[in-house]
Amino acid sequence: MKMKGITIIISIFLVVAILAMSGCTSPTVQPTTGPTTAKYPMSITDDKGRVVTIKKMPERIVSLSPTNTEVLFALGLGDRVVGVTDYCNYPPEALNKTKVGGITNVNVEQVAALTPDIVFAASLTKKETAERLDSMGYPVFVNDPRNLSDIDKSIMNVGRACGAEENATRLCNEINASIKAITDKTATLNDSQRPRVLMLLDTYDFYVAGSNCYGDDLIKIAGGQNVAYKLDDYKAMSKEAVIDADPDIIIMPVDQYSQADFEKLRNGTEDWMTQLSAVRNGKVYAIASDPIFRPGPRVVDAAQDMAKIIHPELFK
Repeated sequence: MKMKGITIIISIFLVVAILAMSGCTSPTVQPTTGPTTAKYPMSITDDKGRVVTIKKMPERIVSLSPTNTEVLFALGLGDRVVGVTDYCNYPPEALNKTKVGGITNVNVEQVAALTPDIVFAASLTKKETAERLDSMGYPVFVNDPRNLSDIDKSIMNVGRACGAEENATRLCNEINASIKAITDKTATLNDSQRPRVLMLLDTYDFYVAGSNCYGDDLIKIAGGQNVAYKLDDYKAMSKEAVIDADPDIIIMPVDQYSQADFEKLRNGTEDWMTQLSAVRNGKVYAIASDPIFRPGPRVVDAAQDMAKIIHPELFK
C-alpha cells in the first residue's frame, strides 16, 4: 500500500502513467521547416532561475519528463528528439525513442552517449544529474509547468530554445482559443450552478487537488467549485475531511494502476464511501490520468473531459 502511495505522489508532479487518451483534440502543429529567426548562442532563464546558454540550434534533444516530450512533439520537433524517459508514452512515436531511465533515476551515461545539444529536465530531475550533464557540456534546461498559467511560458521557452518560436506561438494561440470556448460557457455560472467537486487521486493516502495547482485550474475552467480549496497544491486530505466536505462530484484520474481503486469508490465497497453523496448518487467519474498530471498541450483534452463531467448540459 505504501508503494502505491509513493507512486501516486510522483505521479502528481510528472506522472508515471501508461494510459494515453484516445481521440485527442488538443492542437498540434506541423514539423518545423525552413529558416528560423533564432540566433545562437542564446541564453534563457529556466524554471529553476538558472540562465542556460544554448550554443547552437538543437538538432539532438533529450527529454527527461513526459510533459517536455509532449511539448516537443506538439511543436513538430519529434524528429529531433533522440532520447526520452521510460514513462514518455505520448504521442505513440515517443515509444520508439531511446530510453534514458526513469524520472528520478536518469542514466547519465546513456544521455551522454546520445550527444544531445540540449536536455529538457523537470523539477524531479536530481540536482546532481543536471550538474553532471552540465559539466559534460550538455546544457540542461528545467522546464516544469505546474499550472495553467505556466503552459504558455513552457511552450514558448521550448520553442524559443529550439528555433520553433513561430510554431510555439501558433500552438499557444490554438490552445488558448480552445480553452476560451469552454470558459465562454462556464464563466457566467453563479455559485449555485457550480457543483462542488473533489479531484481525488486515491482512497488510501487521500491525495487531492487543492488550490493553486493544475487540477484546481481545470475544476474552475470546467465550471466547478473545488471543495479542497483550503489545501494548497496537491496534499493529503483525511478521510474524515473528505466525508465532511461531501462533494457533489468526485473525479479520479485513472490509469491501469489505479483502476481498481476507482472501482472500489464508485461501487461504494467500504462503509465510509457510502456516506458520500457523490457515491450514493452515482457521481464518481474516472478521467484519463496523463492529461491531468501533465500541464501541457493536452490541456484542452483535460479541460473538455472535465467540463463534460461537471456540466454535461453545456457540453454535449
